Amino acid sequence: MSKNKKAYYFKMNLVPANILAFVILIICFIFTVVIDKNYRFDSNVLVLFITMMLYFCLHEFLHGVGYFLGGGHRDKIKYGICLEKGLLYCMDCEEISKKNILISLQMPFMVIGVITYIIGVVFNLNLLITLSIVNLTGAAMDLVMFFYILRIKDVVYSESGNNDEFVLISSENLEKKKSIFFKIIKVKDYRSEDFIFENIEKFTITKKSIIIFVIFLIIFALESLL
Repeated sequence: MSKNKKAYYFKMNLVPANILAFVILIICFIFTVVIDKNYRFDSNVLVLFITMMLYFCLHEFLHGVGYFLGGGHRDKIKYGICLEKGLLYCMDCEEISKKNILISLQMPFMVIGVITYIIGVVFNLNLLITLSIVNLTGAAMDLVMFFYILRIKDVVYSESGNNDEFVLISSENLEKKKSIFFKIIKVKDYRSEDFIFENIEKFTITKKSIIIFVIFLIIFALESLL
């Protein structure tokens, strides 16, 4: 890459992202009730909670599939859970092309969002419809990143090592391309050695995530029993 490339370190702004996710959630539920008079929200809270967690895991796995299909290396793909930040994540710890990151970003949205939603409506599978809507909601930041990166002609994506940050390497001045959903926290001259990640753990989960998950599981179990 040429010497005039810059590495732009972005940090996600989760507040507007969560607001966008909530708006998508409301729109999807209203749309579903209008087009499918038989739709009913699943009443078993515990079943919904467990299946939602599995669906979110599948969401991240599909990001990994997208990385691999786009040319990423399997040994560089890492998964993790950080519930205290509201994050389940998948990282491809290497420099990857614009095509690769775009494929990865849209995989969960299309496969277990749009496609499964259509299947759920056609075959009247209410739980699948609900899970698809939740996934579409969870894909809010993916969509924001997809359209932001799509409008940059010269760009390479990389992880920063932090689960709520990412790096875009470009010869374009990305400081002029602002977004309310993430902010540039640092700009450096590009050096390939900054993006060599070694000793990559395939899966990490924070201790706080385990505690949060157990607490929620107990709450939903008690609610189902009462």
